[in-house]
Amino acid sequence: MYKKITLILWLLATVIPFVTLAQNTCEETFQATECSVCQKTIHDDGALSYFTGVTPSTQCPTNIHFGNVIFEEYSKAGYEVSAFNLSTFDLEPFKSAVDKYCALEYTCDPSEVEQTLEKLKTDCATELSAPLDLSADPKTLDVNSLMAYGTFLAYYGGIPAHEAVCLKNDEGESCLIEIFTNVVEFAKKETNGDINAAISLDGKTLYLPDGSTKEIPKDLNCGECWTKIANIYLTYIEAHPMDEQLETNIFGGPGQMKEELSAACEDSTEDEGVDVVEMKIEKRGSGGSTRKNGRMLQRSLLSAIW
Repeated sequence: MYKKITLILWLLATVIPFVTLAQNTCEETFQATECSVCQKTIHDDGALSYFTGVTPSTQCPTNIHFGNVIFEEYSKAGYEVSAFNLSTFDLEPFKSAVDKYCALEYTCDPSEVEQTLEKLKTDCATELSAPLDLSADPKTLDVNSLMAYGTFLAYYGGIPAHEAVCLKNDEGESCLIEIFTNVVEFAKKETNGDINAAISLDGKTLYLPDGSTKEIPKDLNCGECWTKIANIYLTYIEAHPMDEQLETNIFGGPGQMKEELSAACEDSTEDEGVDVVEMKIEKRGSGGSTRKNGRMLQRSLLSAIW
């Protein structure tokens, strides 16, 4: 077993479903004659702030604020961000977004988080009652339920997410950029550069444009950065356990989130049918430009199709 709770879920669960949906009003956003209580709560809370101009009253939901910076950087670079698909393999705007966001001041009162979570559990009770299939093609998920869960996770995991987003490895470089570079390089190779692919919210499966799937290598969830990030979340959820029913709906059962964060990494090279390839990881130089790292990292890429 390898970690189901990847950074893709924690950092982008809120961002992804909102990308092409939000407009100015709640009704325009949800394409509804009249918004439900849950839809209005999500809209008015500022979860769609990049598109609507309604800003969250607190810095707590890291996903939302970091997502806004990501959208800004990709828009400035001339990219049209689309829901669920990869949109581009260019990580330079993403790297700029990490630097820009982590330079901002961050404060969060846990009591504000609790108040928002209680309101979401009340106003979005129906949407949060349906189990969320993290392994599915995200384009097939119910948008209303996904947005409710995304907003909930943005607040529940906001404090540890901020620490994870801005975490650096022992060499002083961004862990998040390192992790996303690995995943994007894998996706680029497996899709032959076709951006019309999607990654499941549990970060385990790459959905290819032809309808087939590829398992994302287990060892991409390993290493110094993953261990540090897992410990950040483990410490937080020990002090702030999630409602058992919600944890069951999202992760499959009570304690499952902690169990999988604590799981030891598996080495993909032990699996049959593994192709070992070399991947160059881009690293930012002192002058801010991007260069190829001379150190070649061997990554075991599973070739089996789900």
